[in-house]
Amino acid sequence: MPRLTPSEEVQVLRFFEQAPYDKAETMLHIVCDKMRERKPAAMREERPGRKNMKRARASPGEATAEAPNTLGG
Repeated sequence: MPRLTPSEEVQVLRFFEQAPYDKAETMLHIVCDKMRERKPAAMREERPGRKNMKRARASPGEATAEAPNTLGG
């Protein structure tokens, strides 16, 4: 016999799929912060190289200033 009430996990997934984007994004940030608090202290420290990821995500204008263009243009 199939379940009539969805599990909590399914309800959470449906919320993130169906809620307005701004509300879901806000909730995602809250959930991430709460999960970070639950991590053991040894795991809470930032991973090595994390700061370098910010440079990789820089806008294209900033990236070209740091590295030469290799596309032959």
